[in-house]
Amino acid sequence: MSTQDSTTLSAPFEALGGLADRLAAVDSELTTLAASAERSVARQARRLHKEIRSFDPAVTFIGQVKAGKTTLVNSLVGWPDLLPADVNPWTSVVTSLHLSPTLRQDERRSSFRFFGNDEWDALLQQGGRVGQLAARAGAEDELEKVRKQLEAMREKSRARLGRRFQMLLGQTHDYDSFDQELIARYVCLGDDFWEEPAQLSAVAEHLETTRERGRFADITKSADLWFGAPGVPIGLTIQDTPGVNDTFMIREQITINALRASRLCVMVLSASQALSAVDLGLIRLISNVKSRQIIIFVNRIDELNDPVNDVPKIRDSIRATLERFQGPVDAEILFGSGHWASNAIGGSIDGLGASSAEALMGWLEAHLTETLAQRPPAEIIWTMSGVPELGRAIAERLEKDAGAALEKSVDTALRNLRVGAAAREAQLDARSIGAQAHHACTLTPEQISDRFAAISERAYGHLETRMQAVNATFASRAESARRTFLGRATSSLARHLEQHGEGQVWAYDPSGLRMLLRTAYSVFVHGAGKAGTEALEQAAGEIDALLREVFGLPADAPELTAPPLPEPVAPVSLGQTIALDLKGRWWMRFWRRRKGYQAMAEDFASLIHEETAPVVEALRRDCADPYALVLRAVLAEFLRAQRDLVLGLSFPETQLPLRSAS
Repeated sequence: MSTQDSTTLSAPFEALGGLADRLAAVDSELTTLAASAERSVARQARRLHKEIRSFDPAVTFIGQVKAGKTTLVNSLVGWPDLLPADVNPWTSVVTSLHLSPTLRQDERRSSFRFFGNDEWDALLQQGGRVGQLAARAGAEDELEKVRKQLEAMREKSRARLGRRFQMLLGQTHDYDSFDQELIARYVCLGDDFWEEPAQLSAVAEHLETTRERGRFADITKSADLWFGAPGVPIGLTIQDTPGVNDTFMIREQITINALRASRLCVMVLSASQALSAVDLGLIRLISNVKSRQIIIFVNRIDELNDPVNDVPKIRDSIRATLERFQGPVDAEILFGSGHWASNAIGGSIDGLGASSAEALMGWLEAHLTETLAQRPPAEIIWTMSGVPELGRAIAERLEKDAGAALEKSVDTALRNLRVGAAAREAQLDARSIGAQAHHACTLTPEQISDRFAAISERAYGHLETRMQAVNATFASRAESARRTFLGRATSSLARHLEQHGEGQVWAYDPSGLRMLLRTAYSVFVHGAGKAGTEALEQAAGEIDALLREVFGLPADAPELTAPPLPEPVAPVSLGQTIALDLKGRWWMRFWRRRKGYQAMAEDFASLIHEETAPVVEALRRDCADPYALVLRAVLAEFLRAQRDLVLGLSFPETQLPLRSAS
């Protein structure tokens, strides 16, 4: 496996250098504090030091099959043949590339995780999301098709893995290195997966005795690769997700989970294809993510006959589509070619192909500058590919979002640490010179612990009281959104039947439901954030007063600061496919099998009720509840850290457990 010579091409993530330098400066101070004789100071400094060192923001690439995501990802990390770009369209593997500035380029390790028994059973027994939708819509033909595909998949999986098939589910395979052959074993399904049953035994026997590609790919859920990347100033994870246009919609759920845990999303479109229904489904997903956390990269401009004139038209079309479907209209849109970038890294244009080379020359003529013209051919192609620009955009977004959040959090914690350390130092200085008027703390360790327990009880009590009201409001708004949507849709159906009768298929756009639920969640986030801020500021104020009492601080001494709140979870699940999004044969059959206005109205109401309940539940389970838990965790950590600091500085030999109302 080859790697990029970092001295040849510009590093796409070099813009992260400023953030890396600032974090390094803070880390240097923390290293000094971690060696402090004051154990409580040293412990907190080590915790913050670990937080900085483990900073590893994730960038998730999404797109439909054949959009060129993998080629683009390989080029972005400077490793053209790292991940196989010809993965069978069935595979559902999320591959995470963990780029480390501290590892050597030859240091590698890998981990491959298989689907669990529950996940596999849900797929086989229910047919994934497609099976659920078909069942609710009464699409027996589709259900039968899904069952046949599932049965074939199951038999071929068992033939491939034999008796080990069931035992492997839920396991993880770890390695202290990786190569192309190993990766292919877990992420490339291979053409033989779809061979006829009669050939399966021979295929399985062959795979059991050789390290052929795809042995485990049908049950692999995720792959993680760690390697050294000297051109990356900070740790960074690039996630390559499977294309989302699969039969069972497994990958829609996988993409949702990946986006939920990511700090930035790159949606990859193909310049040679118009926006498809799959792309519109992806727009539904990213419309629930903040615009600053989205970049749209239009790949494969090398396949355009006239990229100079075609690109502006494509950009205008994308903007119009985003606006029409409530997408992130102000998302940054970039254009380029992973194919060009891959050849640039290889240092040769021989593999471009005639039509691609012609498109490159046209693109180059329109964008070549005097400065760029002085560079080597590979650097020129690299720049024209758009990959360096994509790296810059990623770096800028991460610095302003995830990086800024980390800096603010660490800076607040470090400032509070300095307040406590300075108070202790002033107290020791006063004692060392025998000052008669120096403050003497009259509180015992037990009394200080009791005071912290009371502060904790009041802070938790305030948070819980406010959160009960916030949760009640959220539940009410979410249920109201469902009822409102159902009422409007049913009324629209009645009008349609009055005007057109039963002979014409009726459709209704569910974007109104998504908008109502998104609003309900926004109100929840605002209320929860306000409750968390109040609880933290109340605790900070009371601890600051205690700190002044213990150490006798003057009135003008720096005050303790409440930590910042974390970002709420993006409600990506609101974009998942529901029955009303299906405009094809299923929906037509659903209506044509209903006879009479009453039957249509009743069946429709039942379908929407069953369809929207999981959406509301997912919003609560995956977004609202986790954010509430994170708020409680931030409060708990702040109280623990400050209690540890005050007790540790005032009574270094005393370590008491924190009593709280948590």
